[in-house]
Amino acid sequence: MTLEQVATFIGWMLLINILLLIVGFLKITIFKKAIKKVLDNLMGNYSNKFYAEIPKALIYYEILIVIFNLVPYLALQIMISCY
Repeated sequence: MTLEQVATFIGWMLLINILLLIVGFLKITIFKKAIKKVLDNLMGNYSNKFYAEIPKALIYYEILIVIFNLVPYLALQIMISCY
């Protein structure tokens, strides 16, 4: 694979992960009532604790996106521009 192909692949990975992150944030903001209802049915007494952990998980996911998708993509773009 060439550097351009790897950069394109990582760029698509970055886009997909950002879209999934946006969906996650929409779940806890706009669709809060529906998600809370589903969690109440699934988790019972533990739904409040579980719902409180979702924002923390999304922040960790955002950090992982930056480390494993954004930084390699930017590094590859710099390498491509130097050649």
